[in-house]
Amino acid sequence: KSKEEGKQSKGRKYTLGVIGQELPSSPHGCTEGSCYPATGNLLIGRAVNLTATSTCGLDGPEDYCIVSHLQADKCFKCNSQHPYHPYNHRNSHRIENVIYLTDRNGDNTWWQSVNGQEDVSIRLNLEAEFHFTHLIMKFKTFRPAAMIIERSADFGRRWRPYRYFASNCTRTFPGIPANGLQHINDVICEERYSDIEPSTNGEVIYKVLDPAIHVKDPYSLDIQELLRITNLRINFTKLNTLGDDLLDRRTDVLQKYYYAIYELVVRGSCFCYGHASECAPVPGVGQIHGRCVCKHNTEGLNCERCRDFHHDLPWRPAEAENPHTCRECNCNGHSSHCHFDMAVYLATGNVSGGVCDDCQHNTMGRNCETCKPFYFQDPNKDIRDPRVCVACDCDPVGSLEGGVCDSHTDLDMGMIGGQCRCKAHVKGSRCDDCKEGYYGLSQNDPLGCQPCNCDPRGIIMMGAPCDQISGDCSCKRYVTGRYCNQCLPEYWGLSNDLAGCRPCDCDFGGAFNNRCMMENGQCDCRKHLIGRQCSDVQPGYYCAPLDYYKYEAEDATRHSPSDSPDVRTVHREHTPSHMVTWTGPGFARVKDGAGLVFTIDNIPYAMEYDIMIRYEPEVCNPSIFSCFFTSDFCFFTKQLVLIPKYTELPGFEGNTPEAEQRRDEMIRYMCLDSFMITPMPALAEMCSKLICSISSIIHDGALSCQCDPQGSLSGECDKVGGQCRCKPNVMGRRCDQCAPGTYGFGANGCTACDCHPEGSLSHQCDPGTGHCQCRPGATGRQCSDCQPGQWGFPSCSPCQCNGHADLCDPLTGECRGCRDDTAGHLCERCMDGFFGNPVLGSGEHCRPCPCPGNPGSDHVNGNSCHADHTSNQIICNCRQGYSGPRCDQCAPGFYGNPEQASGQCLPCQCNGNIETQDPGSCDPRTGQCLKCLYHTDGPSCDRCQLGYYGNALAHDCRRCTCVTAGTIQSACSDGQCQCDRQTGSCPCRENVDGHNCDQCAPNHWNYGQDRGCEPCNCDPQHALGSHCNMFTGHCHCRPGFGGKQCTECEQFHWGDPQVWCQECNCHPLGSEITQCDRVTGACECREEAAGKRCDECARGFTGVFPKCVPCHPCFQLWDDAVCQIRRDLEHIQYTVQKILDSDVTPGVGDGRIRELERKLKQVKDLISDQDSDKIHQLIGQSIDDLRAEIALTDGRLMSIGRELNTTAEDDEALKRILDKLEKEDKLLLLFSTDQFEKVKKYYQQSLQAQERCNASVSGPLSPVEQSKETRALTEKLLDASKDKFLRALAAQNRSLSELQQKSHNLNKKVNSSVNGSCPDSRCGGAGCRDDQGNRVCGGEGCNGTVSASVAALNNARNLSDSLNAAKDELQGVSKKLQDIAALTQDVKNQAMNALEKAQKKKDHFENNNKKLKDFIKKIKDFLTEEGADPESIEKIAQQVLSIQLPLNRTTLDKMIMEIKDNLVNLTNIEGIVNQTSQHISKAKELLDKAKDANELRQNVLTFKGCLEDVVRLCSTITKKEHSQTNIQKMFSRCYQGLRRQNVFL
Repeated sequence: KSKEEGKQSKGRKYTLGVIGQELPSSPHGCTEGSCYPATGNLLIGRAVNLTATSTCGLDGPEDYCIVSHLQADKCFKCNSQHPYHPYNHRNSHRIENVIYLTDRNGDNTWWQSVNGQEDVSIRLNLEAEFHFTHLIMKFKTFRPAAMIIERSADFGRRWRPYRYFASNCTRTFPGIPANGLQHINDVICEERYSDIEPSTNGEVIYKVLDPAIHVKDPYSLDIQELLRITNLRINFTKLNTLGDDLLDRRTDVLQKYYYAIYELVVRGSCFCYGHASECAPVPGVGQIHGRCVCKHNTEGLNCERCRDFHHDLPWRPAEAENPHTCRECNCNGHSSHCHFDMAVYLATGNVSGGVCDDCQHNTMGRNCETCKPFYFQDPNKDIRDPRVCVACDCDPVGSLEGGVCDSHTDLDMGMIGGQCRCKAHVKGSRCDDCKEGYYGLSQNDPLGCQPCNCDPRGIIMMGAPCDQISGDCSCKRYVTGRYCNQCLPEYWGLSNDLAGCRPCDCDFGGAFNNRCMMENGQCDCRKHLIGRQCSDVQPGYYCAPLDYYKYEAEDATRHSPSDSPDVRTVHREHTPSHMVTWTGPGFARVKDGAGLVFTIDNIPYAMEYDIMIRYEPEVCNPSIFSCFFTSDFCFFTKQLVLIPKYTELPGFEGNTPEAEQRRDEMIRYMCLDSFMITPMPALAEMCSKLICSISSIIHDGALSCQCDPQGSLSGECDKVGGQCRCKPNVMGRRCDQCAPGTYGFGANGCTACDCHPEGSLSHQCDPGTGHCQCRPGATGRQCSDCQPGQWGFPSCSPCQCNGHADLCDPLTGECRGCRDDTAGHLCERCMDGFFGNPVLGSGEHCRPCPCPGNPGSDHVNGNSCHADHTSNQIICNCRQGYSGPRCDQCAPGFYGNPEQASGQCLPCQCNGNIETQDPGSCDPRTGQCLKCLYHTDGPSCDRCQLGYYGNALAHDCRRCTCVTAGTIQSACSDGQCQCDRQTGSCPCRENVDGHNCDQCAPNHWNYGQDRGCEPCNCDPQHALGSHCNMFTGHCHCRPGFGGKQCTECEQFHWGDPQVWCQECNCHPLGSEITQCDRVTGACECREEAAGKRCDECARGFTGVFPKCVPCHPCFQLWDDAVCQIRRDLEHIQYTVQKILDSDVTPGVGDGRIRELERKLKQVKDLISDQDSDKIHQLIGQSIDDLRAEIALTDGRLMSIGRELNTTAEDDEALKRILDKLEKEDKLLLLFSTDQFEKVKKYYQQSLQAQERCNASVSGPLSPVEQSKETRALTEKLLDASKDKFLRALAAQNRSLSELQQKSHNLNKKVNSSVNGSCPDSRCGGAGCRDDQGNRVCGGEGCNGTVSASVAALNNARNLSDSLNAAKDELQGVSKKLQDIAALTQDVKNQAMNALEKAQKKKDHFENNNKKLKDFIKKIKDFLTEEGADPESIEKIAQQVLSIQLPLNRTTLDKMIMEIKDNLVNLTNIEGIVNQTSQHISKAKELLDKAKDANELRQNVLTFKGCLEDVVRLCSTITKKEHSQTNIQKMFSRCYQGLRRQNVFL
């Protein structure tokens, strides 16, 4: 096939040499779809763009040779310092020689590289994009052993391979598939063009579109992209040699090996994206032109863009059925310029993307279809009319955007052409009037007019709420302010009501005045009054009733006209049958003529008061005569009351309707009359309200309940009157004294006297002690007990104790303190330890029990005894541990000598390990344990038996659990071993450890041997520790080391670990196991594999690894011959060594020497022949041929030697593995079958897991190694690309230098020529001048040197401009980076400042939080101290809970959101601290109140004590020695205390 293609290429090449182009390849004209220009040789006319990285003789003449047996001359000169010339420079072999096969004389020309250089590339740079179809190369020497054809479509910035060629693709390009094309764009490696034959005229043909692959649409975009190139590069990477260069790298050997090409054909056409069928010439470029003659409204060198004003559709390459013609923009005649916008194109659904530029006639928009601002479209004119847009007529003061109107009419959008768009608060066709509710039209106001801002709740008319000029609002009756948003004084609650606001209606007594807050109507309350109207009382406070100022008669000063006491206190108890008509403990009985003096000094409000006296009449000393009843009258005076004359107070006085209404309500609801009735009825609700108002005026607020914490149930009291809720038997408004008939005021209230009615004189008792006044014969606190020696009150009888006691229990009659060794309810029996009959009249006494000694002696072993009358014996009841009739023996489980004095029976000390009921469990004399239980042993059963261990004292002796395989043999018998009786530790063999001797000691292994465990002997430097596997002895090695004792390389490595360990890299498909020989590194190969890594086919197999197949049977015959030759060579080597050692040739005689002399003579004759040159030539040629054959044979012998070495290494590896398996087998035989199977199974699992783990991190197929290879390959490709780029750059520089030299030489020639005219030459030439005498040389469309020089100069300038632009761009990027760095530093500084500020605020907040916690602790300590009753605690808790935040919930939620939003910047910390300080101040106020309450409690207790003294004194006033003066002093002292109390309150 190669020869046939060569013939075809010859004919094709000669045709190209003449014509250079073919017919166009498009299937149809340009109108229906894509069209393409004709193809040709792209090299013709582009010699300056063709470069090579290596050319022989550029720096001077170089020798080279050829490999040929037929040609006499084999070595020649190459001198490429000058371009090729058929006469002067025939030895020049520059790259441009490949454009044509022969010169004008028909002689072959070629390009040739430097000798021995393998990496060489040829590059063609095109001036535009071209279609590349196929490549033909004809070689003068061997075709390359490996090469790559690459392309670039972006002028050399990126390269992609077309095809790889190699004699062995798998070895040369391992990552490239070599299995043939599957798809047209596959990158594969071919082997058919890389054989060493033929040695000359070999061809390489590459077609981009392989005929073997069917292409459905050759004009599709994918195919066009595959054909598009701007640069083509051919990389030669390996020379084809005869093999002698592997043994000898001398210059004369390498002179035969180089690359040489006769002809290079690059077939293609100019690339026009399917928009042109022909191309126009580009100035200075060859026959295949590069400028497309564009169709479909496209333009550009490659038709790569649309024509001007044809941008309504995006530019696209033409397709076979769609030319993608560029469409003209639609600007409605208002513009002649446009551009394409992809966003617009997508927004229109891929219909139109053209955007007009520079619209005229006051138009704008994508198609100039709308009018500019301040213009609108005349609906009566066509959009293409130049006068279609008309100016707007809008007042600029009231319209938006300075007078912009609707640009056109669109009823769906609510637009009417010319309609003005008013500001938000403006109306009118021209936007020149304010809307209703607004005033003050102004141009500076963005909304046009200001809102009236009238509060809709406070205005009268909603249509025109304010004046359009002044903005004043019209307010409702009780509303005021400019915006009608405020209530009149004494009104609040602005709303939509008819009047606008509601009256405050503040309580005339609870509030200071009738003014309130407009927002919530809150009135200004007096002290301790709450509620919006100040009509409610704060918890813990009350309103004083009209009879609040009461003065008890019991507390008044007595006044008697005589010395006899005419005034005395009478206590009256509360009984269910009597109605309570009094207050306090009772009455003051005042006889006729006596009196009471009341001192009143606590009036808080100066006004008139009515005096009211409450009393009851009584008949004193009644005498009954026949029909007449005469008596002295007495009065039970209860109290004096002051009733305020409320009509003089504010709110009642005057003739206002409110005052008259209140006075009428006081009378109607009998508010005052209710206090004149006994008992007082319940007040009407209206009375309570009015009385609270009167009390608030008199006392400037509400009064504190001051409920006594001991006598009251809570700190709350009645709203009117202030009566506290008292505990049982407690009375008084404040619940601070006991009721009559009770005593012992305390935390539980008062206790009833409960004086016995039959034993006491009255129901009253001492208020402090509770003692009642007893009748004769009665005693006790309640007068409910008999006299000593009697019992059974009230029918008392003497105690019955059989003469053995004097006193008995007053209720049951049980005798107390029985004498004479007696006991019992009536002292009727003997006490324990005695026997007899102590009943009165029996004549017997209680005698001591003989058990065996008497009670009181040190020889008593019994608790009691009794007389057995049948046997006439004394039977003892023995104590625990004793037995026998006289308790003189020890019981079972006890020992001692109880028969002796001071002798005793003690429990046997067997630690609970005997049966105590068994008489033989221990010795009764010595106490030694005899029958130990629970596997215990010893005199005290205090240790475990042999073979057991544990705590004998806790009945916890367990059998020893020693493992016989690790325990000393002498400690075991019959499968049981002895251990430590306390701990259970077993006596282990040498180097055996564990409580049960079940494991080797640390750093030992081989458990179960008679001699114990063996040491691990891990290498101290290479092992992670000194420990190893207990069963295998393998140490845990550091990375890089392995082996049993870490003295070898790690797994899957080989070598000396002290020097260097190498990875095995055994091929997984060719090796039996992953581990190689640890000494040699040889892998254990399979039958068909060979090589150190088992990655080659073994001897006797052929193919490309891993697909190795057995060789032909004839291989064995040749292999036997080769082996025989090897043996002969070894014998010769041995013989030579013996000759060198002894200077004697064994087995060589004179005949052999004569034969050698004869042959030497023949050689001399040949040398002496006259035709010595020919002989030398033949000898040299033969030597070269033999050298090549020897090189090939030697290579094969070396391969055979390597295979033999590999086989030997495999054999050694197999031996080592076999030895290792034998050792492991011996080791495993030491264990039992069951243990062996388990250990083997788990060990194999461990090895598999280890192999999987190692395979995942090491080995050729591991991800780590693949990553490593990928990285190395990447670095190699980068290095190769870098070198190629540098070489290409150097080649271009050399080309420019050569071009400059050519230009200089040509200039000399031109200057030396004779001047003249050249009328037949359009491009001029050397010595040509025009009619004016100016020189004519070159021009557009000319191929001369001047044109090429001008093009090269332009390219150089363009390159310089590009470099300068890149430099400026880099400087801009550098400046931006510096700005970013500065900005980053600023942000960092701001962050540090914010962090420092946040830290300070955090410390401040934590300090305040600590203070608040300390304050809370103080409150807690106060509330938990002794004397704080639950009611006080509840009161303090309610006060704490009543503390309100200074913010409502809405404000607080808003603040929380603000805190969340600002937490990032850590701002507003000061505000948070201030709020915390406010909370601390509030808490401090609460603490002060708590302290005041505590001091109040102390004063109350002091005053209570004083009152108790007064009560006790009053109760004992029965004799005249208590003078009235002493009583008055005591009352005075209490009164002063009360005064101090009032001052404190």
